[in-house]
Order: sequence, then C-alpha cells, then structure tokens
Amino acid sequence: MPGGEPVEVELSLPLEAAEALHAALEELLENGREDAALERAYRVLAWRILAVKGGAGLTARMAELARQAGSVEEYEAARDEALGPILDGLESAENRDP
Repeated sequence: MPGGEPVEVELSLPLEAAEALHAALEELLENGREDAALERAYRVLAWRILAVKGGAGLTARMAELARQAGSVEEYEAARDEALGPILDGLESAENRDP
C-alpha cells in the first residue's frame, strides 16, 4: 500500500502452476528484465517449490533446509552455510558441460 505497511498475500497454487510461473519469471529475468519484485518472487517460488518437492541426495538436503526456513532469506542463508562450497563447486566453469 502506498505510504503504509507492506501487505502480505498468501497464495496457494498447484505444483505444476507454481513451476510454470517460476519458469516464466526465470525467462523474464534471463532476458534482461531487471526488477527487484520479480527477482524476489522468483526466489520465493524456488524456495517453496523445493520445500514441497523433496528429492534425494543433495536435493533432499536442500529441500529439508527449505522446509525448516521461515523465509526465503533464512533458507538461502542456511543453504549457503550448509552447502555453499558444494554448490559453488557444482556451478564452477570447470564442472559445466562444454
């Protein structure tokens, strides 16, 4: 609200719709759309999708951290603390396909 306290909206989407929205936001951001609100929505969706999907191995650990976190910032901090070096290694140029 202009000039007032931020208002929070809760949303419930089927997983498939949340993943489609996440992909659409990703495409906008990758195509040069610089918007802090879109970036935040993208991060929040990624966090909540991961929390419901689960998985195995590294993905399972990230999902558990996502379920335990009370906010996207809390999740990202916990993820970086617990898995930062592993994720950095996976994202490094040497580990990418040519």
